[in-house]
Amino acid sequence: MEFKTVLFDFDGTVANTLPLCIHGFQAVFKKYDDRSIDPEGVVAMFGPSDDGMIIKNFHHKENIAKAIELYYQIYENEHQDFVARNSDILNLLNELRNREINVGVITGKSRRAYQISEKALGFKGLFESVVTGDDVAIPKPDPSGILQTLSKFDASKETSIYIGDSNSDILAGKAAGIHTAAVQWLPVTQSSSYPSNPDFYWTKVDDFMRLLD
Repeated sequence: MEFKTVLFDFDGTVANTLPLCIHGFQAVFKKYDDRSIDPEGVVAMFGPSDDGMIIKNFHHKENIAKAIELYYQIYENEHQDFVARNSDILNLLNELRNREINVGVITGKSRRAYQISEKALGFKGLFESVVTGDDVAIPKPDPSGILQTLSKFDASKETSIYIGDSNSDILAGKAAGIHTAAVQWLPVTQSSSYPSNPDFYWTKVDDFMRLLD
């Protein structure tokens, strides 16, 4: 099938950043909210931006500002300890650009966190459009970020696909009226199964590459 617009989620889809996010949130909830939260509990909070998760879920509201700053310190200073560059993903993104396919990201993470990862992982210039959690009023599965990107590209829905690791990603793509793919090609993903019924399911980057060919 020929796709002219390929849109990605970020955490768990093009970057194995979920372990870093979980570690950062566990640290700030422990220090500033007196709570120990297991990884599943952190994942259950996903949806809002990084700042939004803390603002929404903190009990000790007076500590929110300090908690947000600590989270970003951890996210930046420990990024290389948790997240390695992935040559398969970088090769895929470069191949899409070489084929003159529109490439964009729609992520729930904050722009501040995204920019840290973009620099650390060598993604600068590989995405023609980036919509973060700071750029939309309602998080996924609301399709507004996808629709905003399709409009920017003047893209046909019939030749567009949204690729993500969570059921919310698939629901967002379906709500936008485009093709969807669930992926578990990185070590850690948000969803373990996909009752949202994506059009495609890939466990290796090569699965997508073969479809392109």
